[in-house]
Amino acid sequence: MKKSRFLIKMIPGTTLIMAGLLLSLLGYDAFFLAIAGMVAIGVVLLRRWRAGDQPEKDERTNKLDAFSLAYSYLVSLILALVLFIAVYLGMVDLNAVIALQIIIYVMTGSAIAFMVIFSRRGDVGGS
Repeated sequence: MKKSRFLIKMIPGTTLIMAGLLLSLLGYDAFFLAIAGMVAIGVVLLRRWRAGDQPEKDERTNKLDAFSLAYSYLVSLILALVLFIAVYLGMVDLNAVIALQIIIYVMTGSAIAFMVIFSRRGDVGGS
């Protein structure tokens, strides 16, 4: 990872830390932003440590990421359909905010899970 790219990736974490601390000093309950910033910086540092001088992305990682996001989209679409049918049949009573939260959490979690699975397997085809 180049040093300039490394520093650019540190900016969001640093911004979150400063915003969280500033808002906390102003009386808001926003310390979680500072914690999220520390986690973001930790992830950048971990990725830099693991990658070393290797390139960040290549054709294989681009393919794995694309398939992971496509599979995540499919899982989320099926979940949205299941939630719609469940609400339509009166099996559950969800408002729009809760339904969107469920879909967003599943979409994010499944994208991360597929990325991990495909990275460990090394390819997206077959079993």
